[in-house]
Amino acid sequence: MRQLCAVLVLSLVAPMAPMCAQGKPPVIPPRLISLPSPDCGSGKPCHGSHGHVRLVVDVLETGKAGDIRAELGNAVLIDAATAAAQQAEFVPGSYLGKPVMMNYVLTLHF
Repeated sequence: MRQLCAVLVLSLVAPMAPMCAQGKPPVIPPRLISLPSPDCGSGKPCHGSHGHVRLVVDVLETGKAGDIRAELGNAVLIDAATAAAQQAEFVPGSYLGKPVMMNYVLTLHF
């Protein structure tokens, strides 16, 4: 039984060995490059509002924002933060050296 488990574990780990041997981790999370400031100027609903907003952004393989979900925050601030997050640019995450869609948690303070 132990030999069977050892063979199974080695067969699952072996494909990742070349990447690990090169010193590259198999999973690299996305990284934020740029994020425009939320527009809360005079006359906007969020003008003068304060608080925190936490969004979960699906970062696409292209580095652009996909779906955005709010986890925390006032509805008015969430709208302003979401509009800014839609214009954000990322270095996409990768798995075994290939870009893949991954989540990025974005927290904004107003």
